[in-house]
Amino acid sequence: MQIRRASRTDLPAIVAIEDQSFPDPWPQSSIAAYFGDPHAVILLAVDPQPVGFLIARREATPRGGWVFHIHDLAVAPTHRRQGAASALLAELGAIARAQRVSGIRLEVRVDNESAHRFYEHQGFKVVRELARYYEDGGAALRMELALTER
Repeated sequence: MQIRRASRTDLPAIVAIEDQSFPDPWPQSSIAAYFGDPHAVILLAVDPQPVGFLIARREATPRGGWVFHIHDLAVAPTHRRQGAASALLAELGAIARAQRVSGIRLEVRVDNESAHRFYEHQGFKVVRELARYYEDGGAALRMELALTER
């Protein structure tokens, strides 16, 4: 499996994975907007076709540092539990360290136990619960991974 930066030509594959992965997927226009954002990182897992993606955005912290905020991460159902999500997170971590970004943050639905376990296995810690975070009123957990120089 290869992890690479996505290009605009990968948009149809990313949208297809998004549609397969979520009951309320993001529209193509929302995903496409990240390609024009200089603070966004869009990674693609390829094996040999696209099987997963990660969209993150570098954001300032209140203390003057930077974190990557994962906005979307999905792996095609036929390729789950084969290391694609772990590889995507590892590549984002490498990019973050190179840019001196101090951590990675994300939100996950409170009731998504498999995602909680996956992110905890990756080193993420729950920092707080966010009531009514999603449009449908569902709550989320904010999880963070602190990065250190290696």
